[in-house]
Amino acid sequence: MTPQSAAPLDVVVSETPCLNCGAPLTHLYCAACGQHRVDLAAPTWHLLRDALSDATDLDGRILRTVRALASPGKLTIDFLRGRREPYIGPAKLFLTAGAALSTTWLLTRSVDGRYYGYNAGGSAAAYINSFVRGLFAASFAIAITGWALARGRRRLFDEVVFALHIVATVALWIAVVIWAATGWKVAWGTVTRVPSSVPSLIYLLFLPAAAAALAYTGVALRRVFGGPWWAATLRTLLIAIIGLGAIWLAIAVRVG
Repeated sequence: MTPQSAAPLDVVVSETPCLNCGAPLTHLYCAACGQHRVDLAAPTWHLLRDALSDATDLDGRILRTVRALASPGKLTIDFLRGRREPYIGPAKLFLTAGAALSTTWLLTRSVDGRYYGYNAGGSAAAYINSFVRGLFAASFAIAITGWALARGRRRLFDEVVFALHIVATVALWIAVVIWAATGWKVAWGTVTRVPSSVPSLIYLLFLPAAAAALAYTGVALRRVFGGPWWAATLRTLLIAIIGLGAIWLAIAVRVG
């Protein structure tokens, strides 16, 4: 057989149609719905190998997404240019970040209670859910604001993708900061043991972290959408105000 007449390596000779949509199968993946060819009679070791491969691929996408987030704007630029397969999608990234932040709060509440001397036994589920809902609302408020500031010259879709990426990054950053603060609280035990000469966590950690988040957003804005630095700076401040306002409103409505 000549190289020209050789069949592609992924061609599968199968009389069984796709088990998901019923379309004829000629390759490892269904041309109609994209599902991988399923062999119901496959041995156990083959199924375990496929499951391990899927889990490894998911972990790889997570790691690649996190590495892209470390460079402001890179994930959005790649996504809008069509390079999407290596990364987690914007909506899934947002949900993952929200879950990570919620889990962080739940796991660190007892440490906060001991450090500040209050009862952490009550349920904080309603507050956490409201905050995550506020992040979701903030994403769309930021996107609509950016689209309006651009006077519709950019697609609203592009603004939504950017907003989801930024809000997800900030949520993950908040989770990291909370864990850092938790380590500090565990080391000291209670707030009364911290020497008066040591700055409080607000000045030592929280304000610098907020400044870093603002700087990250400004750099990402300029890389993705261009424009002068002063415009990116003003829009960053506007994003912060709108985002915080959406979160506050979500919490206030829930509590009220």
